[in-house]
Amino acid sequence: MKLDGKDHRLVSILISEGRLTNRELAERVGLSQSACLARVRRLERGGVIVGYRAVIGRAGAANRLEGWADIRLLDPSPGLHEAFISLVEGAPEIVEAHRIAGHYDYKVRFSAGDIECWHVFRRSLEALGGVVTSRFSILVEPLK
Repeated sequence: MKLDGKDHRLVSILISEGRLTNRELAERVGLSQSACLARVRRLERGGVIVGYRAVIGRAGAANRLEGWADIRLLDPSPGLHEAFISLVEGAPEIVEAHRIAGHYDYKVRFSAGDIECWHVFRRSLEALGGVVTSRFSILVEPLK
């Protein structure tokens, strides 16, 4: 999908201020309300905008352990990749997961009541076989 300057501006505004009304968004981008809504719908259909969500701050996630894990597989074969995806999809403490390029194969965001949930997930990972290494970093203080 090809995006023009107005599309890029819409996406940029929605990333930082996703709760704007269509009227406010149209005014900020310099479009009529109907043209703005049509563009937003086109961006949604085209997979540029894939959803809307609430981002919960630390106060709303009281007593939650949050962090990221980097996971590297010995052999990221299709079968092992599918098994990993199934494990991630079945783990409610994993709230976000990405396949990445670099030293690690995957990055997952974790949110749970305690560190034991991470240990349970780690043991499940080990049971898959093929995990070379993983590292877990705990969120101390969000900065931005």
